[in-house]
Amino acid sequence: MKIMKMFRWYWQNTYWALVGFYGAMLGVLLLGSTIAICAGESEVSVNGFSFSSAVMIFVMGIVFFSAGTRFGPSNGASRKSTFYGFLLFLVTLSAGKMLINMILSQMGQWFGVHTQELEALLYPGTSGFGGWLSIFLCQTAAGLATGILGYFIGGAYYRMNKIWKIAVSITVPALAAIGLPLFVVSFPSVAEGIVVKLLAPLGSWVLRSPYCLALLFLGFSILLGLFCWLLIRKAPVKAAG
Repeated sequence: MKIMKMFRWYWQNTYWALVGFYGAMLGVLLLGSTIAICAGESEVSVNGFSFSSAVMIFVMGIVFFSAGTRFGPSNGASRKSTFYGFLLFLVTLSAGKMLINMILSQMGQWFGVHTQELEALLYPGTSGFGGWLSIFLCQTAAGLATGILGYFIGGAYYRMNKIWKIAVSITVPALAAIGLPLFVVSFPSVAEGIVVKLLAPLGSWVLRSPYCLALLFLGFSILLGLFCWLLIRKAPVKAAG
């Protein structure tokens, strides 16, 4: 029952964010439809619905680690219930958002607004209910993976002291923006070997089917979820701020 208590708490703290998000999405669709009508265009492209949803879920994951860890144990819920409640919430949120996105995309097409997503470009052969289901599962798994990633980052920062927070905030972007390009330039043969031997076969496997990409996201979520549990298992209840 504590799991459902946390599940409801997460939803209660998401309601207005969802209202604002989909209010903006409807506004974009209406604007695109108006432009198509006024300009005499047969179709206007408005893309990024699933990507925007994934970004929103990612941010929620970051925020809800600290917020949930403070609220749950302080209100009688164990850390396990807090964590499982978040996982249940995240799966429901990801599936619900991606389903609504696909419905809005279909509505947009009726009014001359084209909202084709990345998955449809990667897998142009998908069609019918089977194709729709595979894309839906792929997008849901992507939302789950980004939410877990955000939760892990939020948990890592929550457990760090101020010095480590500053160090990580400087080091990680520096390695991504400077260290990785320097590595590629300095050791081109090693970088090429990584791409050819690891990334290329993985990319070929992923492009076989949306289900393969969904499995990749799901595996990533399970692996990172284990680390998230280690972060929250003995996380102290800190005061906000």
